[in-house]
Amino acid sequence: MRSLLVTWTIALALPIHAQPGPPPDEYVDVTGDGAADLLITSRTIPISDPQQPGYLGLIKVGVRTLSGTSVLMWSTPSNQRWFTLDSGAQLDTAELAARVHFKQVHWTDQHQATEFWLLERPFGPAITSAQDGWYGTGDHHDGNIMVLRSMSARGTSIAAFQFMLPYPYGQVVIDTKEALAVPNGYGDEGDAPKPRSKTKTDFDFGDEDGSAQVLVPPGLPPDEAVDVNDDGVIDVVIHAEDEHGHGGGEPGYFVRGIVAHPGTSLLMTNARWGTWGPFTLDEGATLTPERLATGLYNATLRWASPEKEPVFIELLRHPHDVKNMPIAWSATPFASAGHLVYRTTSYGRAYIGALEVVYTLPGGELGVRPQAWVEEGGTLEVR
Repeated sequence: MRSLLVTWTIALALPIHAQPGPPPDEYVDVTGDGAADLLITSRTIPISDPQQPGYLGLIKVGVRTLSGTSVLMWSTPSNQRWFTLDSGAQLDTAELAARVHFKQVHWTDQHQATEFWLLERPFGPAITSAQDGWYGTGDHHDGNIMVLRSMSARGTSIAAFQFMLPYPYGQVVIDTKEALAVPNGYGDEGDAPKPRSKTKTDFDFGDEDGSAQVLVPPGLPPDEAVDVNDDGVIDVVIHAEDEHGHGGGEPGYFVRGIVAHPGTSLLMTNARWGTWGPFTLDEGATLTPERLATGLYNATLRWASPEKEPVFIELLRHPHDVKNMPIAWSATPFASAGHLVYRTTSYGRAYIGALEVVYTLPGGELGVRPQAWVEEGGTLEVR
């Protein structure tokens, strides 16, 4: 009787799905100097959910920077994200140094770990074989080529690298694209994230948040590409030019503003006496399809694109080669005239949108931020 009972119990037992534990840590020397820069590691996150009593938590796998290692980030009003290189692009130490110098980028804190959690796996007795497996966390770094700096007693190096998640996952691979030795102290200007100052216009007074402004030095910084719609396609570029004086003690100026990237157009208006300038919308204003069509038909409005007529909208100026003048950035009338209007294509559809110009004075930070966009044929309204 006892043997029959045992046999019956085994027949009704649920199948047990064995799950592997967290993978072991792996140290990675990205720069090739013999010292580890990154750590591929894991952590277990317990989860208590009365609705899923057999779901106990997640195992996460990611990458952590080690002491002395920092990762490069954009730090401008237009871009707050990891600095990445185009596929096939090589490290340009002069360009990176210029971006640090002109306050476009900064390094993360080399003394504090920066973490990228890339994979996760559920665990617990309720997890079936069909549910078990590794999944992306949504922290989309795979395919992006980032830049790190490694500082140690062995010297200083920078490297371009990317995370790879070989299908069917369960593994994080760090692929070094290029590594270069650089002088000690390289990029020190961008070591610590700068406090964000309040964005203001000519109608603001003072720096209300009390933090120190980021001071952008005079000169010609590298171009900054801006993906307005966050669709992976560049829409406009923050650009700088040198406007020389015309003699007689007239100063020259470093001028910064925006230009449209190929595939994007900026709306211009024939304001008076045949002079064209950027069309702008104030808060609460609308641009209806009828108003736009009428303006284009009557030649009081026109779309300016790089393919037909490149337009540079000047926004900030800084004097040079002159004595007895305030050495600071000042705004042009276009900087606070209203929201600029652009036309671009996203995922095969044409859109029109409004851009807010953001800047600080006299610090000189400059950027644009999207305020509204609609599919072409709709009414554009700035709220």
